[in-house]
Amino acid sequence: MKLLFIRLLVVFILIQNIPIIVQAKEIKYNHESITISEIKRKVDFKVVVPQNIPNDWTLEIKTYPWDEKDKITNFRLHYMDSEDKYLLIGIEQSKGSSNKEMNINAEQVDINGHKGFFVEWGNSGELDKKGELVTGGLLRWIQEGTYVEMESSRVSRNKMLEVARSMK
Repeated sequence: MKLLFIRLLVVFILIQNIPIIVQAKEIKYNHESITISEIKRKVDFKVVVPQNIPNDWTLEIKTYPWDEKDKITNFRLHYMDSEDKYLLIGIEQSKGSSNKEMNINAEQVDINGHKGFFVEWGNSGELDKKGELVTGGLLRWIQEGTYVEMESSRVSRNKMLEVARSMK
């Protein structure tokens, strides 16, 4: 009995010392883009990033002002299709406050407990792979002191909201 206890104790100690492998989803950047971690070091506001992005989308980040290297005031996440042909979703972020002007004619939506506003584009109305009507639109909200503006003309309202609600 004592030997069994010692063996279990040794196994328990060994298991405790084995590092747990956590596999994070790899972001596929294109065009030698600046990275999310670099952006986080160069802005004075919280950067929120979608966690629920399809695996075949790629990311390019545009920073503003264009020529500034250290003090970036805002940036855009450009999520492109796998062939880098179409912009699927653009997400702009800047330091924000609750005083930002929002469209009063927009549909009010909930984004992670924050009040968001969605305005639908009036474009072609194609069906996506899931059979959802794709009219795209503009989605705005403030999350943790960051003003976020997402737009798309190729992704449905529901997919835009799904991406927005995955932002952390």
